[in-house]
Amino acid sequence: MLEDLGVEGFVGTPFHKRTAAAVETSSWFPWPPYIVPDIYTDFREELAAMRTAATLNEMSPLSKTRISGPDAPRLANRILPRNALTQRVGQILYSPWCNEEGKMVADGLVFRFGEEEYVFVAGPQEQWFKMNAGGLDVEVEDISPSIGILAIQGPKSTEVLERATGQDWSSLGFSRIRKTEIGGASVDVSRQGFTGEVGYELWVSPEGACPMWDALMEAGGEYGLRPAGEYAIDIARVEAGLLIIGADYMGAGPDPTPPVDDPTQMRECSPFELRLGRFVDFDKPEFVGRQALMDEQAAGGAPRRMVGLSIDWRAMLEHQLERGEFCQMFPRVHDMPLPVIASGKRVGYATSVTWGPTVGGLIGLGHIDSPSANLGAQLSVLWSASGQTVEIAAEVVRLPFRPHRRA
Repeated sequence: MLEDLGVEGFVGTPFHKRTAAAVETSSWFPWPPYIVPDIYTDFREELAAMRTAATLNEMSPLSKTRISGPDAPRLANRILPRNALTQRVGQILYSPWCNEEGKMVADGLVFRFGEEEYVFVAGPQEQWFKMNAGGLDVEVEDISPSIGILAIQGPKSTEVLERATGQDWSSLGFSRIRKTEIGGASVDVSRQGFTGEVGYELWVSPEGACPMWDALMEAGGEYGLRPAGEYAIDIARVEAGLLIIGADYMGAGPDPTPPVDDPTQMRECSPFELRLGRFVDFDKPEFVGRQALMDEQAAGGAPRRMVGLSIDWRAMLEHQLERGEFCQMFPRVHDMPLPVIASGKRVGYATSVTWGPTVGGLIGLGHIDSPSANLGAQLSVLWSASGQTVEIAAEVVRLPFRPHRRA
């Protein structure tokens, strides 16, 4: 079936037979080593369903690294700036983790499935964890191929899950895990998501993937459930003010970071630069990067801050019309950093610039020098087209662009 798509060097996920059958476009998204649907029918309709009904989102390519053994809690606590020792079995922590210089290696979800078992869901992390496991009785392994992940997201997601399982899910708290059965397959259900909506992530064996998909689609018919591709998912996470490695910061670890068009404009960041300082617990006596982060705070804090940017889309259209160009408004999340200036001086860059259909504006994540990052600050984004660079007005606004409804 992959040969029919005209792609080489990629493999299908456990859900590929179902996702390929549902796609009505030729738009696919490479997520090495996998390939997943980018647009099933229309990304606008898929995003609208995510905001008003429910969608199934393919997330199987996420890297999943398991650490297990008697010293697994010690390794997790050594890596994370959060206190992993207080994490309960069946609980999920979101956290960044850093190198010794206090720069983020990655960020992601940490699932605790047992007293001696954690699974980190982020970019590839196997090398980094092994580098930090010295002297510990622990095993580190990439288990990504053994698990398929579907996210069901949207205000009707709970109803769909209840219909598919015949169980009440209203009591499952955010970032908690519970086992169930869907379509005859054993499933780990977590109250999580990457869209800002109420939602769940469903972990299943490759053998159970298609039966689970079928059961969910059947259960979700009356609730408007439909598949959503990567295009709509990416826009949704920007509207929710959520960052990703490789697009919004460069990973500082040894494992490969997903490429961007121009990585020279992006830099490694501390958690405090990316609004993640609340996940750093200086009461912990030790964790990787602790001293560097303490030094950063003692020196006055992060030199830059991530903020929301509302960009003047009308001015951008006017520039295009003046030059007789085809008018476009970053319908896709722009993956190349754009310089940001204030009073003629470079003060940072913008990432993940896109048109947000739900919020009705051109938005992006600004990485701005702290003195210029205050709410309401007037800045300019440098935008290049047809060999010309123009300044487009932008204003610092609150994140997220759209309030989260997932908790």
